Amino acid sequence: MTGPQNPWRRRAMLTGGAGVVAAWVYAVPRLGSLWPRKLVYRDIEGLAPFRELASAGAVSSANNLIVGFDAEKPADPAKDARIAAVRADPCAALFGKGNDARIPVAFFSDFNCPNCRVMQAILDDYQTANPGVLRLVRFELPILGAASTTASKAVLAADRQGAYEKMHARLMRNRMVSDLNLVKAMAESIGLNSDQLVADMQRTEIDTALDQARALADVFGFYGTPGMVMGRTVFLGAIPAADVAQIIADEQALPSLPCQQA
Repeated sequence: MTGPQNPWRRRAMLTGGAGVVAAWVYAVPRLGSLWPRKLVYRDIEGLAPFRELASAGAVSSANNLIVGFDAEKPADPAKDARIAAVRADPCAALFGKGNDARIPVAFFSDFNCPNCRVMQAILDDYQTANPGVLRLVRFELPILGAASTTASKAVLAADRQGAYEKMHARLMRNRMVSDLNLVKAMAESIGLNSDQLVADMQRTEIDTALDQARALADVFGFYGTPGMVMGRTVFLGAIPAADVAQIIADEQALPSLPCQQA
């Protein structure tokens, strides 16, 4: 006959099981690098030379269930003009113009998007192992509520003080930011002028940057985050590290984008 299970043994088993689950969630995107696969690309009509990855990744969205069923919205001439400008030269709208041999990567993210964290970690790992290959261009796409919008405005305002990366790292440690006093405290903790940062958050240029990111997201079909354009390859969601490495290798075998040959 089996006696009652030792409660400490049971607790150890539960703790061990939780650790295994946590390790699995962390490692799965990276484990993909052990099993590379052939990727399938499709041309995007009207957006040459861009193409899309045939398979999608894990997406964070405010409402995945009603995509494509939005109620009609009033006309917005300014938004229409931004979208038209993006369609006229999507390469320059994403990456700007210049002569840069690195593969440009446009990363659309939300501070409260867990899948964005997965992709950020994969990119960090790749760049550590392969320095000088990628040029990262960030776009703030706050779709997950007011705290996301506040955090996005705060990091863009910090950029005006030359501290985008420092503020981004600080906000990633405490993403649910809805109080400007907390924003000020964060800014002060990394040596910024907090009053100036809060004032800059209200600037028209900050709203314009967010509107431009939304226009790009509309054109490229990013209804959630993370959205990514790696060179000419467009995909939505978090994908395995092996797929990221394969996309980069495929891009390296192609000519530079037109806007990167100026």
